[in-house]
Formats: sequence, C-alpha cells, structure tokens
Amino acid sequence: MLLTDIILVKTDPIMNQSSIRAEQIVRSLRRKYSVLALGWNRGECTLDKLDNDANLLRVFDLIAPYGNTFRYLTILPMFWTWVFIKLCTHRPKIIHAFNLDTVLPCYIYKTLFKSKLIFDMHDRYAMAFIPWNRGTFLKNTHLIVNSLEEKFANNADFLISVYDKMFTTLKTKPRNCMTIMASPEDQMISKSKVATDSFKLLFTGHVREGRGLDKLLEILDDIKNTELLVTGRIEDRELLKKTYEKPNCKYIGFLDHKQLLDLELRSDVIIALYDFNFQTQHSYGMANKILEAMMCSLPVITNIAGEIIRETECGLLVNYHNLKEIRQAIITLRDNPELRTRLGNNGRKAFLEKYNWKTMEDRLLKIYDLLLSETE
Repeated sequence: MLLTDIILVKTDPIMNQSSIRAEQIVRSLRRKYSVLALGWNRGECTLDKLDNDANLLRVFDLIAPYGNTFRYLTILPMFWTWVFIKLCTHRPKIIHAFNLDTVLPCYIYKTLFKSKLIFDMHDRYAMAFIPWNRGTFLKNTHLIVNSLEEKFANNADFLISVYDKMFTTLKTKPRNCMTIMASPEDQMISKSKVATDSFKLLFTGHVREGRGLDKLLEILDDIKNTELLVTGRIEDRELLKKTYEKPNCKYIGFLDHKQLLDLELRSDVIIALYDFNFQTQHSYGMANKILEAMMCSLPVITNIAGEIIRETECGLLVNYHNLKEIRQAIITLRDNPELRTRLGNNGRKAFLEKYNWKTMEDRLLKIYDLLLSETE
C-alpha cells in the first residue's frame, strides 16, 4: 500500500494545456505536500507529450474524444473504476475531485475510508452541458443532475468554485466553501505590441454553439480594418467552416498556453460572450479568458462577470443577443486606442492587487492545512 497526502482527479490529462487551473493547483500543492494527479487522456495528446513526472501523474489512456458524448459516457464507468482502484492503492488523506464527472468514486472512497473530500465545482454540470429548454427529457435530466451535484457539494468536506456567484446556484450553500479563481500565474515581463494595420479581436475557447463566435461572424463583414483571430478546441465543424469563409477571420488552431499568451500579447481586445439560454451557468460564471486579458493588459468585450467588469473598469459589457451593441463596442475600442489602454491598465492593476494566482494559492493552502490538521 502506498501512502499519499493528496490525490487530485480530473477527466482530462491535467498536466497539459487543456487544464491550466488544475495544473497550477497541482504545482502549488506539490511544493508542500505529497501529491498524485489522476487524469484521463481524452485523445488530444499522446502520453509522451504530457508534462509527465512518474511520481506525479497517472493517466487513464482509453481515449474518449471531446464532443463524442456517447463514447465518453460509455467509458466513464471504467474511468471511475480505475480511479477507485488508484485511491485504494495510494490511500490519500485528501481527495480533490474536479467537477461532477469525477466525484462519485471519490465520494465512495471517502465514505468507506473516512478521508477528506474537496469538491472543486468549476462547472455546474447540468447548467453547462444539458440544455433545460429543449424538451421534457432534457429538462428532467437537467434537474436530476443538478440535484445530484448539490448532494455531493453539501456532503464534501470543502466546496471550491471559480466564482463567488456559483455558490448562489445551490439551494443550500455549504458551510465550508471558498472561491479559487482560474487566475493565471503572472507571465507578463513586458508587452511589446506589434504595430499592424488591422485591429485584432481575439476569440479563445471552444468553437461551438453558444460562445458568441456565430454572432461575431454575422457582424464582421462591415467592420473595417478589423481581424478576428480564433483559437480553441473544435466541437462544431460547421461553425469552423464559416470562419474560413470570412476573409477577415483566421482560425489559428488549438494552442498551448505559451502560444496562447504570445497571441494575446499581439491582440487588441479579447471577446468573451456566452448565450445564457444555451448554457445557463455562465450567467453565474467567470471565464478564464477575462482573467488572462487582465493579466495581459487587454480590454474585454463580454456579457458575463458584470460585477468584476464594473468594479475594475477593465472592459465593455454588452447584450449577447444585441448585434448592434456588440458591433458598436468593437468599433468604439477600435477607434479609441486611449480607451483601450486605460481599460487594459485598469485590468492589469486589478490582477496584480486581487486576481492573481498567488492570492488564489494562499487560499488553497489554507484549506489544505485545515483539512490535514483534522486528519492527524
């Protein structure tokens, strides 16, 4: 039997570009504790391309591509079984389960062996992935999954989320909970913006319905001297095809974190738009890309995290369904470089004072110190 202080579980490889927040958590904890990460290779990378330390990471290597829901759901019970066996082998004092699709084997282990369980609710699963307004079956499934997630949230030893408002989606807020935002580690040495003739908008994240890309493609034709750069995981091939049809739109690919940072530093504005009718959780959410923009001194155009946007004055808020309003926000920032600079500097200042990873790391370590003291 192998003994480990902490095991973290997530349904992706953890130590690669698709899991920046999880990777940061692993690295922060590893400075102080014995840590093992359990991940799932969903098919985006081969194992030899992972940042794979034999003493740090174990990867379930039965591939289930993103976007293939049937294969994912078919293999998920096998992943749970593999996780439970690893937990029994390493006997952790604390298990850190990322999102609903990892928590079941962790909760069973906690119940049987009296370990501590941290439930990291980055997404409200049903609110992010199961539309509630597309028929009775999906509506009932949405309600059942939400109820199940709330049960795990209230029975975990500690609940973590990426944004304060996420806790308001629960009927009963757990006593032990804390916000650990998906703040990037500060990598800004200097911002050397390359002068170009075109104004560069940056869209990052998933290429799929409900993320605003289709809205941007509708209004892009008549916005002069403006280029839309798109990067992220492809989940909608038809939408990707439409990006290729626009002369002032360019799909860059699925980038690693360093490549993405380089692209952000060459851009003028970051776009973060979400359809609340399609993914209701985003009305309570905080996108990674907003925090990345703040770190990079870039203004944002968004319809989420209104409290933070207004507090920091780091961007422009728009209505997702109002194309005229989105178009005007783009033109306003394109034609006013002084405004872009002011909003970007405001975001950078707020990042350094409040929204950086060091601040989040301090919160994280306090949680672990508390829970480990209770196991002694």
